[in-house]
Amino acid sequence: MKHFTMEELTRSDTARARGIDNTPLVEHRRNLIDMVDELIDPLRERWAVVCADERLGSPQLRVTSGYRSQALNEAVGGAATSAHLLGYALDLVPVNGAMRRFKEVCRDFLKGRKFDQMISEEEDASGTPAWVHVGYRNAAGRQRRQFLTMRGGTYIPMTA
Repeated sequence: MKHFTMEELTRSDTARARGIDNTPLVEHRRNLIDMVDELIDPLRERWAVVCADERLGSPQLRVTSGYRSQALNEAVGGAATSAHLLGYALDLVPVNGAMRRFKEVCRDFLKGRKFDQMISEEEDASGTPAWVHVGYRNAAGRQRRQFLTMRGGTYIPMTA
């Protein structure tokens, strides 16, 4: 992992505040490493090129939600089948605030890659998400290559 640490992939303010153990098992750590090496680090590197070319500022990405233990997933209202439980999903926000551009770069980057889901989460009317969810595999190990938008709690296919 070039651009991320295990600590930032497993950190949770909710877990800390509620005394929830969010320590990943060995298999979850392996999944996180696999996902970051194969998908997230290359995405971060592509984002760095865009940030430099378009003078957007720092290409650093903040992980707002990474691995979640069962107890943490329940505490945050996550889906029972969430890839976060397996260490196969991250919710990302660019620190430079270029959220809409980051969403566009993610979509373009993922088009030719193996992944499970990209979800533009809590998207507003202008198409700007609050964060981008990137899932590498689902619970069955599949990579469905789904592009979704979530608005008002409803998931719909992502449009251009």
